[in-house]
Parts: sequence; C-alpha cells; structure tokens
Amino acid sequence: MDYTKVLKKINTYYLFVKIKNKISLILKNSNKKEIFINFKKKYLAKIKKENYNIVTLVLLKIKQVSYNPTQPIKMVFGPIKVEINFFELSDRGAIKTNEFETRNNHLFYTIKYLEKNKISSKDFKKIVELAIDNKLEKRLLAPKTIEQII
Repeated sequence: MDYTKVLKKINTYYLFVKIKNKISLILKNSNKKEIFINFKKKYLAKIKKENYNIVTLVLLKIKQVSYNPTQPIKMVFGPIKVEINFFELSDRGAIKTNEFETRNNHLFYTIKYLEKNKISSKDFKKIVELAIDNKLEKRLLAPKTIEQII
C-alpha cells in the first residue's frame, strides 16, 4: 500500500471554469479564500458581463478521510475523497453557490487505483466534465469511486 506519494496533493483546492463547452483548470491553491480572490483579480475581467449566466465554476477539494477496508457497511470507499462544489456568477460578478444544486458532490480514490496510478489533473478534468453533465453515480448508498469513470 504505497499511495503516500499522492499525499502532497491532499487538502488542495482546484478551480475549474466552464464557459460555453470548454472546461479548463484555472487555479490551484491550498486556501479556498485565496482561490476566489485570485479568480476575481485575474479572470473575472476577461469574462464579458453578459456571459456571467453561462459560466459555471467547479471547485474540487482533495482531502484524506479515515478509511477502514474491513468495515462491513461501507460508506467511505477510499483514503482520498474529492469533494465537488458548484458555483455561479451573479449579475454583478459575485461568486455564489446554487442552493438548488442536486448533482453528486463527492467521489473516492480507492487504494487499488492509487497503487496503480497517481492523482492527476487529467482525472480531475474528467471528474468535472461528468459532474457538470450529472453523469456520476446517483444512487444513494452506491459506491462513488474513480474506477467507475476512468
């Protein structure tokens, strides 16, 4: 079980932006507040005001969770959890969460996957694409793992 090489990406935020049909990683930081400040300083001016309603911001948080593989009822499926948060821009450029959001908001990296592969931004882009299209696992207690999409 040598997935310790991926621990440097733990507790890191990745901000993706979707404008029209293009998804791109724009910022990466360990502080959520700094990500949004940097987004407003560097990228908000590049987006036309009339396009604010078609912009989707997706924030991924990578964190380590306590995981017991011998647990009989599995609610946690891996040592690394990816939390997916959706944001939108208001008419005046403020970043806000959508209170009516129903898309899946997390995914797990399993030990089996981490032993063979490493965490990459290519995986994150695929996760974001599927999360925006609401194609991640939707069933309530079903496992939500990276192997289902890669």
